[in-house]
Amino acid sequence: MSHDETQNGAPTLAAVATTVNPDGGDPDSGLGIRPRFLDSSDVTASSSQPVAHKFGGTSLASAERIRHVAEVLIGRDEPSQIVVVSAMRGVTDTLIALGHQAAGHDPAWRDLSYELRRRHLDTATELLGEDAATTCNWLGREFDALDDVLHALSLVGSPSAETMAFVQGLGEVLCSGLLTETLQRLGHSAAHLDAREVLVVRHEELGVAVDWPATEERLQRWRREHDVDRVVITGFIARDANGQATTLGRNGSDYSSAIFGALFGASEIHIWTDVDGVLSADPRLVPEAVLLPILSYDEACELAYFGAKVIHPQTMAPAIARGIPIRIRNTFRPEHQGTLIAAPDDDRLPVAGLTTIDGMAIVSVEGAGMIGVPGTAERVFGALHRAGRSGGMISPRKALPSTRSAASSTNAAATARSKCCATRSRANSSAARSRT
Repeated sequence: MSHDETQNGAPTLAAVATTVNPDGGDPDSGLGIRPRFLDSSDVTASSSQPVAHKFGGTSLASAERIRHVAEVLIGRDEPSQIVVVSAMRGVTDTLIALGHQAAGHDPAWRDLSYELRRRHLDTATELLGEDAATTCNWLGREFDALDDVLHALSLVGSPSAETMAFVQGLGEVLCSGLLTETLQRLGHSAAHLDAREVLVVRHEELGVAVDWPATEERLQRWRREHDVDRVVITGFIARDANGQATTLGRNGSDYSSAIFGALFGASEIHIWTDVDGVLSADPRLVPEAVLLPILSYDEACELAYFGAKVIHPQTMAPAIARGIPIRIRNTFRPEHQGTLIAAPDDDRLPVAGLTTIDGMAIVSVEGAGMIGVPGTAERVFGALHRAGRSGGMISPRKALPSTRSAASSTNAAATARSKCCATRSRANSSAARSRT
């Protein structure tokens, strides 16, 4: 599976923009809400600014699909294009498995590496035909370097974060190179940019932050040497301030597209996936779900925060800061306009969205021993932080001294651990009060 597309062919988008029906309900749905449809045609690309595009792994899963992406790009009437790509579908997961196999002294990594090499070589041959020799030689060198790193891992047995970042980021390098060569073979200019040459980031507690001044300086140097109208860029990967390879994390290619869209001054950012856009609900749960033509930045962020996999709020941050509209579109239906995420219109409606959050557990910490004891909420959220769980909300209950919080939970065992934690916290709070 790629970083940022759907699972098992079913959309993971589950957002809805609605307005309250003042008559008390929609006679067709019985929900008292109805989809909000706004005209997205007013937001159009500038005639001089580039348009940024991002294609995920499902859109680039094979030679046929890479060629289709190239034809989509060529067929668009745009002054210039910034194209950010993910690895071919399944490649990143395979690379991660390779790193763990090698570090675990599992000799199977050699066969798996050969299969991955063969897949890319076959893809290059199918795409480029008799012109594939140079690209195949480049692919061979990249895989030779990968095998050297994996061999070292098999000897050391302890992969560093930098080493794993190099390994798992190779898929974007290979796929972007294949797309660049395909565009050139079709007679259209394109330059290949490895994001590690220019993108400098730092990892902070709240996520990955871009070093904008350093990145802009490096990008300007690169652009002076590459005067082209179409740039194909590796998503997901970057370097830190020490020059070490790193990644932007899962969904990192979406983030890359927003970063480079901002750096190049794009008029729009198009996120190409395998669905038509943001739907009013998950169609696996609500068969009557419909496409939403437009959302505001705030609505998209709120929906994403509360469980709808529209696009990660951090991904949108560079676009929001610069007012760049984002479109969610279907690679396989390029004529469809998809969903536009942009600045809000003046006529805001009272209900912005409806969504659900799966995999949540309620942790209840209660007892008379909590009366007047400071720091209870801090201890609860500290325990969640140490367990690697996100606290979605907190609610005090006045009738009985207590605190309830909703936290992410991946399985029943996690829920059980949360309950045990709550029991221990309740006992400890009572004991603390007794000592006081």
